[in-house]
Amino acid sequence: MKEFPQDVVTAPYGTWSSPLNAAEVAAGAAPIFDAAFRGDEIFYSTKIPAEKARTGLVRTSLSHPGDSEQIIPSGFNIRSAVHEYGGASWALDQSSEVIYFVNAADQRVWQIIPGRAPHALTPDTSGRIRYGDLHMSPWGLLCVREDCRSTRRERAIVLLTKHGTTNVLSTHSHFMAWPRLSPDGSTLAFIGWEHPNMPWDGTTLWLVDVRTPAIPAVAVLSGDGIERPRRSDPGLPSPTDPGISLLQPEFTSDSSLHVISDHDGHWSLYGLDIDPVAARPLATDPRHAPAPEQIGVDRLRPVIDTGEEIGGALWQLGTRWHLNDGDEVWAHSQAATATLVRRRLTDSTAAPAPESVAPDPAATDPAATAPGTAATTWETIDSTGETFGTIELLDLGRTHLLLTAKSTRRTGVLYAVDRVTGLFTEIASERLDTHQGYYSRPRVDELGGVPVVIHSPHNPRFAAPDDELPPFVVSIHGGPTGQATPEMTARTSFFTSQGIGVLEVNYGGSTGFGRAWRDRLRGQWGIVDVEDTVAAVNGLVAAGLADPNRIAISGASSGGWTVLTALASTNVFACGTSYFGVTDLMRFVVDTHDFESHYIDGLVGPWPAAQDEYITRSPIRRTTDINVPVAVMQGDRDPIVPPSQAQEFVDTLELAGVEYIYRLYKGESHGFVRAETIIDSLESEFGFYVDVFGIPRAHQHG
Repeated sequence: MKEFPQDVVTAPYGTWSSPLNAAEVAAGAAPIFDAAFRGDEIFYSTKIPAEKARTGLVRTSLSHPGDSEQIIPSGFNIRSAVHEYGGASWALDQSSEVIYFVNAADQRVWQIIPGRAPHALTPDTSGRIRYGDLHMSPWGLLCVREDCRSTRRERAIVLLTKHGTTNVLSTHSHFMAWPRLSPDGSTLAFIGWEHPNMPWDGTTLWLVDVRTPAIPAVAVLSGDGIERPRRSDPGLPSPTDPGISLLQPEFTSDSSLHVISDHDGHWSLYGLDIDPVAARPLATDPRHAPAPEQIGVDRLRPVIDTGEEIGGALWQLGTRWHLNDGDEVWAHSQAATATLVRRRLTDSTAAPAPESVAPDPAATDPAATAPGTAATTWETIDSTGETFGTIELLDLGRTHLLLTAKSTRRTGVLYAVDRVTGLFTEIASERLDTHQGYYSRPRVDELGGVPVVIHSPHNPRFAAPDDELPPFVVSIHGGPTGQATPEMTARTSFFTSQGIGVLEVNYGGSTGFGRAWRDRLRGQWGIVDVEDTVAAVNGLVAAGLADPNRIAISGASSGGWTVLTALASTNVFACGTSYFGVTDLMRFVVDTHDFESHYIDGLVGPWPAAQDEYITRSPIRRTTDINVPVAVMQGDRDPIVPPSQAQEFVDTLELAGVEYIYRLYKGESHGFVRAETIIDSLESEFGFYVDVFGIPRAHQHG
């Protein structure tokens, strides 16, 4: 039976009926967060929409991916709150049946054997001590521990034994990520950073000798002081140049590792050789430990440089852009789209490339070959024929690689990629695409010199009159250090299948396009992002793709800030929607959590030297400049942008006589997860546009 009739109805944009209603968008979402092998078994964490969107753990197998079972009982919810955003909240013990996970309610580490009841490994502190970035080693469970019992957050890298003993391995940095032990257990590697930097600004690679309680740092690689040009207004206090961003160290032997660096203008993968443990003095007293060696970037040797970005914004701990097992290294590079690449590190794995593995003609790099290694090229791996918007690497097994990918033709899928043939096997899907014909078909483009993703209105049952241009919603990604990628999503298709297009803008400050593009936003938040968005919209209109009188703008969190700033400083948009958006920079700095408490230093200027800019750029101070309707969506438990900001903003809209709608959702945080909230906010947003654009609700066609 056909899903829709062949006859196409001509009807105005915005009046098309679609089976992709808000309830289906909310009910079908089950994002996959992480996955790992244990033998033939595959474990992956995913949302369970029917159980208040808690995160559970599913067990399946490579040989029978259709057979699966939930492992974590319904009273538990896997989620870390370290840095508020969490990440890497569970890990498998490869030497036993034990699984470790962080429970959202109490932030304790629990352990479970499938089929048995879980029991706690760490003490109950009512959530005041948190654990995240879990990584299993032969000596125990590595974690980033965050102690919230005082006003100053204290963090440490700790090793938990199976009996619950806690060993502190490092307190060398205020923020820490990716704890990794060398194969011989002698050296701890991790990435650290200090205020006011964010991890995409400037970080340090720490190498720590953990053989004795003295745990001295033996070497550091820091990019502080690297000069690079950036845009800045002469009248503003200039943000300190943060240096280089180093990400995700992974050992390849006892004395070598891979690490990501952007010192050459974009994130790429490099190798680093360090002193073997036998060459180091054994420090027993931290007071007499030698000063750590200062490693320069000239010691880094290229491993994979695609010319695109192997790396990104570390919003959640544990994110991986490369994996290796000593024989091969796999990575994904990101520009407008995502690519999976592989480099063979030894002769033993060298073999003719199958048809699905394409050696890249530009991949040969003589500098990438260290003495004694055979591989000089990296290869692209593509057997699907799909254009991927994002790829997330999860685990490298003996025969397969686990990853999740989103493309222009599929919503999120967990794949196992055969390491010999390069073939992708679907293990699980994030949602049941029952109405795939109604999904948007995104394409990447450049409008007004700005990278964009265009989702034109699409519905197989409808076409608009020839003389009508479509309305559009301009979607501003969050972060602002983030990226819009070409992905087929239910949320976007909710709008496009009803006849409203969506334009996603990768304004200056976005990741995926190199350090210089990312640094365009330094000191310029609220200026460059708005200018680039307007340039993209003007390009869309000039191309004859949108009705200039029916363009809305929408964004969440920092994207909400850009929405409100654009409404106050331009006359391009007919209305705007802010989801838990920043409205008052001074309040944000005071109220927000430690991880982002100095984020604005680089985006606007250091506080309090740039106080005037904090005041004049804040949307709450500019409501009298807004003359179009505004929709505000907010959760009442948001720790990032407290609901007080939203309430004060709508109060000022009221005083200024600006038309608005305001939705405050109980129990929601920074990102809505409850089905009833998603349904109401989507329907409210769409109805808001219908009213502003003058689309008669009573004449929706079906």
